[in-house]
Amino acid sequence: MRSVMSDDFAVRCKGCGFTWNTPAMADGLRVLGACPKCKGELEFGTRGGAVPEPAAEPARVAADAPHLVLGIPRI
Repeated sequence: MRSVMSDDFAVRCKGCGFTWNTPAMADGLRVLGACPKCKGELEFGTRGGAVPEPAAEPARVAADAPHLVLGIPRI
């Protein structure tokens, strides 16, 4: 059984101590930038994967086309 404070994690919240263990969650939490439970600071561990390179497209594209971020609206 692994220890709760093990170094084998993808992301850990420095505020509440909650851990996430998959690279997919690490990617999503990088976008959020804070713990969704307590809004604390996040620490990325060994399972978090490499930090992706910034996109070559300008940031204004998302503001001009919200469907690229939010997806196609459902009716």
